[in-house]
Amino acid sequence: MHVDVRHTRILVVEDDPVFRIPLCAVLAAAGFDVRSAESAEAAEDLLAQGPVDVVLSDIGLPRMDGATLASRHPDTPFVLMTGSPPAESSASEALPPTVRARLVKPLDVAHLLALLHEARMSTAARGEAAGLRAAPRQ
Repeated sequence: MHVDVRHTRILVVEDDPVFRIPLCAVLAAAGFDVRSAESAEAAEDLLAQGPVDVVLSDIGLPRMDGATLASRHPDTPFVLMTGSPPAESSASEALPPTVRARLVKPLDVAHLLALLHEARMSTAARGEAAGLRAAPRQ
């Protein structure tokens, strides 16, 4: 199955504009349809307007962290980012099943693009399977 990234909608949730703005520019230059939010609450508003294929969210957002945001959207794949490597004890803490990866900033762009493509492929496969289940039998 081939997935065209031009049709991949990514929501970047990052409270630091110094990181959010260039990250969005890199993703847009790679061909993704990028939206951004400066908080989990703003992200919730955007997600209520329509689905996205992948959410790329900071873990350490004020008021609501990225893992909580992910748990509130069980049908959307998430990639979480953090500014500091997780401690050994917290690295194994349970994350919502929609979290595909937890990355440490600064991000390896090639690795990030591969993860986003993989998450998009997963979303496309789920949609295709749902379509097959919903199709009338002949």
